[in-house]
Parts: sequence; C-alpha cells; structure tokens
Amino acid sequence: MVFFSRPVYKVLTVIFLLCGLNAVVSADDYLTMLEAEAKDVKLDQRSQLKDKEQINRNSTDGITKTNWKWEGDLVGDNLPPDLAQDELATLLKQNFYGTFVFYRQLNSVDQYTVYYRYTKSADANLDTVRDDILNHLKN
Repeated sequence: MVFFSRPVYKVLTVIFLLCGLNAVVSADDYLTMLEAEAKDVKLDQRSQLKDKEQINRNSTDGITKTNWKWEGDLVGDNLPPDLAQDELATLLKQNFYGTFVFYRQLNSVDQYTVYYRYTKSADANLDTVRDDILNHLKN
C-alpha cells in the first residue's frame, strides 16, 4: 500500500496524461502528412455523375403512336392482350411511367424482345414484362 501513496499516484497520472498528449501530437502529424499528399491529387471529372435528366411526361421519345390512349380498365397487373408494340410503349408511359423509363433505355432489339415475349405470354402479366425489362438492362 505504501507504493500507491498519493504522490506516486499523482506522478503516474501525469505520466499517463503526457503519453496521451504525445499520441494526439502523433495523430496530428499523420493528418498533416495526409493533407500534404492530398494537395497533389486531382479529381478525374469523367467519372462524375451528370446532371439528372429532366423527365418530360409529354415527350414522345420511345413511342411512335402518340394519339392512341388506352381507354379500358386494367384488371390487377394484367396488361390488355393484342397491343401493338407502340401501343404497349404508350400504355406503359401512361399508366406505369417508372416501367416505361426503363423500357425506353433498352435498345430497339431488346424492346422488340420484350414486346415479343409479351405477345407470347398467356396472361400478359405486368410483373413478367417488368422482369424482362430489368433482365435486359442487367445484360
């Protein structure tokens, strides 16, 4: 117990505090070194994201038949059967705009493939069309 007297305890506390200050000073030196290295780094602007594309719902991009409007009621997620390809695109744009945005990003061959699978499906389910569009976007 004599070893842990008050003066020895105070000296040990001061030693621990000084060691901690030394560690803080070392951290500042490390940060200074990193900042000096970062000054020479230049940002490559080619990898930056471009401004967001403005979405114009009145635009006719991606559809050829603009005067057609689906007048029926959609039952659940089933699309009406026997639509032409441009009518399918218009229906997607008018009722499922998010799906249409992805559909518009496909090239013409992939758009035709989505349409072909839509025409060959028995129930013309919207989820099937959406999955087909997303699969083409992934590839």
